[in-house]
Amino acid sequence: MELGKTPRGTPQERKYWSFQDGLHDAMRNGQPIRLLLQTRADGTRLAVAQSTGFRHEIAGDMAFRTFLPIGALIPCLMVVVAIVIDRSLRPMARVASELDGRSADDTTSLQLDHVPSELHPFIGSINGLFQRMRLMMEQQRRFIADAAHELRTPIAALSVQAENLESIELPQSARDRAAAINQGMARTKHLLEQLLALARHDAYAVVSEREPIIALDRAAKDVVADMLPEALTRGIDLGFELVESVWVRSEQVMLTSLIRNLIDNAIRFTPKGGRVDVGIYRQGGRAILQIEDSGPGVAPENIERIFEPFFRGSHPQGEGSGLGLSIVRRAVHCLGGSIVLENIVEKGQTGLRVTVELPLCEATSTESKADSYRARGDDLNVLR
Repeated sequence: MELGKTPRGTPQERKYWSFQDGLHDAMRNGQPIRLLLQTRADGTRLAVAQSTGFRHEIAGDMAFRTFLPIGALIPCLMVVVAIVIDRSLRPMARVASELDGRSADDTTSLQLDHVPSELHPFIGSINGLFQRMRLMMEQQRRFIADAAHELRTPIAALSVQAENLESIELPQSARDRAAAINQGMARTKHLLEQLLALARHDAYAVVSEREPIIALDRAAKDVVADMLPEALTRGIDLGFELVESVWVRSEQVMLTSLIRNLIDNAIRFTPKGGRVDVGIYRQGGRAILQIEDSGPGVAPENIERIFEPFFRGSHPQGEGSGLGLSIVRRAVHCLGGSIVLENIVEKGQTGLRVTVELPLCEATSTESKADSYRARGDDLNVLR
């Protein structure tokens, strides 16, 4: 509307003359409006008005048209970003998973295959750390092996001298002291033998085709027969639950050490009146050695640490060195097998079940195979 050079029109229009040029909020016919005033060169004034409600409707429609695509695009962008981040971090997650699944002494280098080039420096640093750890562990093993080997001779000489005291007439107090010395020498000798066995298994890579094929059941019977007197002394029922004729490729000393340490550990932690069951059988093309005891088992928080050298658990029994299960795991690894420990919680029974899986071999034509049988270990005729 044109206001002219002088105030005219309705009282409301004449009121607009008092407004300065520019935008103003005003009322027209009881409705809010947005008013634009402009003075022309000839002195007349021009007023342009628009309903505020119509302006709000236009603004709302524009906002809806503007933000609707953005609102629909944001979830899509979030999904795309999540996929990109997941694909970018997946190689690192695989590396983390591989590291979490490793044993404490596994220091083999990580592979760079299928790893983005951005992670190569990071993987290289980890491999460098593994290499330094391998060097340190190798130096430690060599020191332990050398120390144990050097100590064998003086310990053996001291043991002989201590045993010679038994043939001499001595007071009872002196005999008690000599017996304590003999017992200490025996423990020291056992520890040295365990350390040497651990060093020997560490130096042994994996079983080769040159190793002989050995009857696992026969080796287990020999070990059970040797340890049966100790078990009977402790009041423990040691025997076979199931024995099948099973053959594996192994060094004889390593296989015997593996079985002996497992049975010795079971006897050590089984209370008087308990039992230790040994099973030898085939399963899925694998040779299975299973030993169950009726002891207290292993605390869940220690089940992963039980294979660490010198770790004896929360409640150590007897005078063991804590090396037995560590030697067993090294031997199993060298033989290409696996070992699993699990607590027995069946029908109120407690104990520990150790299952060793080894690659199965077939006996040659010149080697006889005994029939499968079930027997208790106190039947020496069957054991032999």
